[in-house]
Amino acid sequence: MAAPRTPSSSRHRVLSRNVVLATAVAAIGVIAVVSLVARDRFTSGDGDGATIEVAGTPLMVFAEFGANEDQIYTAPADAPEDRTLHATVAHAPGWGINPGTSSAGPLVAYTVLPEDADPSRESPAELWVLDVAKDELTRLARDADLLVAPVFTDGGRSLLYRRSEGAEQEVVRVDVEGLTREVVHAEQTSFGIFPIGHRGAELVFARLSTEGTDVYAVQQGGAPEFLVHASDDIARDWRLSPDGGALSFLAPVTEAERVVYRAQIVSLDSREPVALAGVDATGTPEGSASVATEQYSPVWTPDGSGITVGQEAFVDESEPAVVLGLDGSRTELVTPAFGFDVPIAWSTDGRYLAVRSFDGRNSVQPGLQRTEIVDREGARFAINVPSEVIFLGWFTGV
Repeated sequence: MAAPRTPSSSRHRVLSRNVVLATAVAAIGVIAVVSLVARDRFTSGDGDGATIEVAGTPLMVFAEFGANEDQIYTAPADAPEDRTLHATVAHAPGWGINPGTSSAGPLVAYTVLPEDADPSRESPAELWVLDVAKDELTRLARDADLLVAPVFTDGGRSLLYRRSEGAEQEVVRVDVEGLTREVVHAEQTSFGIFPIGHRGAELVFARLSTEGTDVYAVQQGGAPEFLVHASDDIARDWRLSPDGGALSFLAPVTEAERVVYRAQIVSLDSREPVALAGVDATGTPEGSASVATEQYSPVWTPDGSGITVGQEAFVDESEPAVVLGLDGSRTELVTPAFGFDVPIAWSTDGRYLAVRSFDGRNSVQPGLQRTEIVDREGARFAINVPSEVIFLGWFTGV
C-alpha cells in the first residue's frame, strides 16, 4: 500500500504518512514459468562488495528517498548517522521503492517502477532483492503489482509477490537463488487477494469481497480452504507468527461513534481468537469501554511471545508502543516526546524496534512523521535524512 513519492507539496509521498490510514487493497494448478524470470544480477558500484562484519549491534537497512533515485544504506541501530551506502536505485520520477514486509538474513526485497515506466500505480513493477553482505542486486520479476509488498518465505529462500492482468490476480513464488517461479494461486476478482506467507506447505492469503475480509490456505494444485472471517469490512496489516501457528492483523470496529482499527490474533490451529493482556477478543481495552483506543501495525516479537502495537495519543500528548504478551503481560516501550509510534519491525535479537513516529494524535490527525529506532532499554535514535526514510529490514552480519 503506497503512493507516488515526490518532494513537491502537490504530490507528496504518502506511503509512510498514511501507514495508519492505509486501506487494503477457484484453485489454479501450479505453473512453472522459468523462462519469464529476469535473470539479472548486478554488483552495486556503490559498495566494495566485502562481507559485513557486525559485532553486537544489529544493522538497520533503509533507503533515503530521492525524486529520481533512492539510496540504500546500513547503519548500526544505535548510531543511525554512521551509515554505509550499498546501492543507488533509479526509478520513475516521483516514485520510490516499496519495501517488502521483512528481511531475510542479508536480503531485503522491494518493488519499484523503472525509470522508463509510466508513472502510475497500475504499471507493472520490477521485483528486486539486495544482498547487503555482498552488495549484489538481483532482479526477480518485471510483472509485480507495485503496491502489494513482497513476502519472504521458505526461510528466505523464496519470495511471494502478486501480479495482475485485467481481473485475474496471481500469487507467485520465486526461488531467489534458482530464479525459477511458479503460480501458487490465481483468481478472477474485482477486489483483491494478498499473500501473507507460508504455513508448512500451505500458502496463507487474504481475500477481499463484498462480504468483507476472509483468510484462506491453499496447497499446490488444491482448492482454497477457508480459515478465518477477519472482518465484515477491510482488515489489514497481516503477519504470521514466527512459528506459523497464529495470525495477527488489524480489523475495524465501531466505538464511541467512530471507526477505529484494533489488533487481533487468531490461532490457525483452533481458528479461535487469542486473548491479549488488558483487551478483550476484539481488541477493546478492558475496563475502558468508553475509550475508543486506536491501534496500529501489530508486529510479532522475534520469539513469537507476543505482538507490538502502536496506540493513539487519545488522552495524553504522547503514547508509547506496547508489547502485548501471549502470557498476559503488557510492556510499554519508551514514549515519544509527542504523538505516537507505528511499529515496523524488530531486530532479530529483540532489542531494537524500528517505528514511524508521528507527532499528532491519531490517524485522523497524524501530524509529521520520522523514522526512529526504539531501544528496549529506554533510548530512542532518529534516522535523519533530508527527505524521507524507507525502512527495509534488519541485518545481524555474517
